[in-house]
Amino acid sequence: MHTKQSQKVARRDLDEKLRLSTPDRELLENLAVACASDPSPDKTFQYAFALSKSRQESELRYAVTILDSLVKEGYEHQIDCMYGSATALYLLGEFKEARVSGFV
Repeated sequence: MHTKQSQKVARRDLDEKLRLSTPDRELLENLAVACASDPSPDKTFQYAFALSKSRQESELRYAVTILDSLVKEGYEHQIDCMYGSATALYLLGEFKEARVSGFV
């Protein structure tokens, strides 16, 4: 059983870990170029997964769209897609959807 205090501590710790894993612009640009120049499900996943840790709302929403699409298309790393989608939803403050979508 979690107390409100333990939940606050867990959330603060998760927020700090996510803050430290925010991708920089150069990485996102390189992944976008790689994905556009030679499209593949793996490159699409790499780009979307990096976007799922962005601080930009539009990028987070785009990540959810891409990752959910990969799951629907039967991409082999579906658990990773769901985790990335849940992470983006968490960062958007959509906590209920994040819990439904993945592991957060």
